[in-house]
Amino acid sequence: MAYLRGEDINIGVGMENPSNRGTIVAPQVWIPGRTPTGIVPIIEKVEIKETRATGVDTQGSEIVQKRAEGELEFNVRVNSIGYLLKSLFGKVTTTVVEAAAVWSHKFEILPQNAQHPSLTLGLSQAHATIKDYDYSLAVVKSLELRTPVDDLVNATVGFIAAKETIHTPAFSPTFANNDYCFRHQDVEVKIADNVAGLSAADPLKLKELVQTNDNNSRVNQNIGELNPSDVLSNFLAMKMTLKGDYQDPADWRDLFTGGNYKAMSITMERSDIQIGTDPSQHPKIEIIFPKVSIENWTPDRPIEDIVTEGIEIKIHYDETEAKAVEATVVNETENYDHV
Repeated sequence: MAYLRGEDINIGVGMENPSNRGTIVAPQVWIPGRTPTGIVPIIEKVEIKETRATGVDTQGSEIVQKRAEGELEFNVRVNSIGYLLKSLFGKVTTTVVEAAAVWSHKFEILPQNAQHPSLTLGLSQAHATIKDYDYSLAVVKSLELRTPVDDLVNATVGFIAAKETIHTPAFSPTFANNDYCFRHQDVEVKIADNVAGLSAADPLKLKELVQTNDNNSRVNQNIGELNPSDVLSNFLAMKMTLKGDYQDPADWRDLFTGGNYKAMSITMERSDIQIGTDPSQHPKIEIIFPKVSIENWTPDRPIEDIVTEGIEIKIHYDETEAKAVEATVVNETENYDHV
């Protein structure tokens, strides 16, 4: 009997050719999980219920749809996160920071197009007698970022894929040494009246931050297909929750009662790691939200401890900046093109 440990399970990601969505490609990066991936086949069945005078409620069942869904919890890393952001938002523009050494990638929402870049996910189970699998025509449905004060910056990504296929021969995962992770001390969160004011704003003193993105992806199923012919992305919904001491200078209570809009940013930078030959270049992720509103403010007033406050934030489209979100990643990855 073959036993499989969860630690042996890994998931790889490859960007599919947009001209051949759903055609399996090899992983371009392997993302180590904090927990084993939960991706599994989804089988939709219909029970056969007919008047046959049997005294039994069903006479069988038939498969009518197949797809795959699941999540991966992982530590946020500066190279591999780009593949997920490209599928989630839909668009990336890459510029050279230092020739053949450092690149900057700007991720934005793909306008007027429900076909976001698709991925092939490779599931390695690291055992000679247990199968590996490919999940083609996969799209990032959701991404939740978390910055606890006692842990690494981590996230959970949700996938939807059109098809599961047995992969042969077995995968041999490899992990890049320069796919650097981020610690909570590498994170700065800022708030200002507008985007221009963010650079001069003081970082907020927070206990906790959770930022969620859900593009409401769904399969596009047609008559005559067992597996869906496509996976489409819809409206991107974004929000954020924060927790901090009540003395925070942002004065969240007044922002909540006043109903004013603000700009916010989340910056992660490993200032202790140099990339390229310029000492000022470090692994970095910066996410800017030009227009946010405070939707809920909840104080916690324990008698025996410091008063804290919880803040719920909704992220909107901003007409002035003509965007709702922009994520920039600076790393040693040349591009996020398909293979």
